[in-house]
Amino acid sequence: MKRKSFFIEYLCDNPKIRVIDFLMDNFALDFSLPQIASGSKVAYTTLIGLLPGLLKQEILIETRKIGKSNLFKINLDSPIVKAFLAIDLKLSEAMQKEVVA
Repeated sequence: MKRKSFFIEYLCDNPKIRVIDFLMDNFALDFSLPQIASGSKVAYTTLIGLLPGLLKQEILIETRKIGKSNLFKINLDSPIVKAFLAIDLKLSEAMQKEVVA
């Protein structure tokens, strides 16, 4: 079984955090909603419920449309996302020091 990321482990394991964590880990790529649901291990219907809030908070942005599918990615310009990335980095650094010690 794959270990949870430090971000999920310390903030809490809920669907919104899993979606954000998946998108932060893959920040250079954009994904369709089914891909985000699969990659974050969140039910598609749950993701549909989270989508309006993630877009309104500008955590997620729509990048393009392919056929009938809209593609989304994490908004690296968002102050909220920048804070999440900083927290993720600090957690990773702390855990690395803990493992080395």
